[in-house]
Amino acid sequence: MSTDPDAAARRIMNQFGEESHIPYLNIEEGDVGVLIAFPIIGLFLAALTGIDSLALPFVAGGFGLGVAIIYVAPSHLNAWTWVTDVYQYLKRPRATFSAPDEPDPETNEEVRNEGGLANYTPFQPDERTQDLTNLERAWPGAGAIQRSDGTMEAFVEVDPDNMDFAMSDDWAQLQEAGAEFANKELDSKLKLHATTREFPVEQVVENIQDRLDDEDVQANPVFRELLEEYLETRPREMRERGIQQLHYYIGVEVSPMEVYDRYRDESTPAEKLTEIPVIGFLFNPFVTRRENLQETERRARMFETLDDRVAAVRSEFVQQASGWSARRLTTVELFTLTMDFWNGHEHDVDDPDSLIRQQPTMDHQKREDTDA
Repeated sequence: MSTDPDAAARRIMNQFGEESHIPYLNIEEGDVGVLIAFPIIGLFLAALTGIDSLALPFVAGGFGLGVAIIYVAPSHLNAWTWVTDVYQYLKRPRATFSAPDEPDPETNEEVRNEGGLANYTPFQPDERTQDLTNLERAWPGAGAIQRSDGTMEAFVEVDPDNMDFAMSDDWAQLQEAGAEFANKELDSKLKLHATTREFPVEQVVENIQDRLDDEDVQANPVFRELLEEYLETRPREMRERGIQQLHYYIGVEVSPMEVYDRYRDESTPAEKLTEIPVIGFLFNPFVTRRENLQETERRARMFETLDDRVAAVRSEFVQQASGWSARRLTTVELFTLTMDFWNGHEHDVDDPDSLIRQQPTMDHQKREDTDA
């Protein structure tokens, strides 16, 4: 029986989009563009010099440069795409500054960037962070954050059981628990988030050192020697291999409109009209006018609904899976998780509570008259 060693490679997509090849020649269009463009550029440069004898060397040099670019281009990109990416990378500004809408010409407020091959601004930097992340504020003590559209969100961290040696029945039971929760209990949107964090090597070292002081280890020299060898080699191997831990999160949300619902299982006619695609928002005023809630009352109802949905996820889904557990993230942990997501790296803060301001930036107090 014959085997094709390239069969697996053909099933792996190595580029976004379908590759375009020249018929009969089986050459990518991007590579042909480089082979044609660089000799033409060489001919154009020779024409600018006015020396006819340089035309052939410049064309040959352009062709050779094109072949070299095709050879060094990554396997998942054609030569034309790779040259474009390199050009954009070299052209980018090295630093981008925030500048006011009406800069003072007598100062350096008009400078928006520096470095790079061209003086341009790839984005408008004087935007609020909330405009980019859609995060309005965090609510300390409530275990929730508020989006710019008013929706509250809360997350639970799921600690699943080890499924490395799980049998088919175990996977089927887990799938059944998830399907039953989605079909019978779930009545709102869920968010699933997975991320990696550095493995706590220091914690492993501390556990092994504490284990060396136990009586059973001290009474067994062979076991103690094994632990000492493990303590010497294992942390170094973990750091060299860059071992990371996977963390899983499930998020629930509550929109301001949901706290006006009087009936959970059956929507009113006005509420059904708001669910019509495209034009449903036109009927929102008819729903919100049913109750005139104050801001604090509406927020309290949203927190209460958020707590109920978090409890439903933990009791009706996570606890139904054998060996699974979950805990709700505090506001500080949730805010730090958001920072990790948007900044692209893990934050190690000595005082996490300092991340969230506990009082307004501008405080006020009652003014009292005093005798001079």
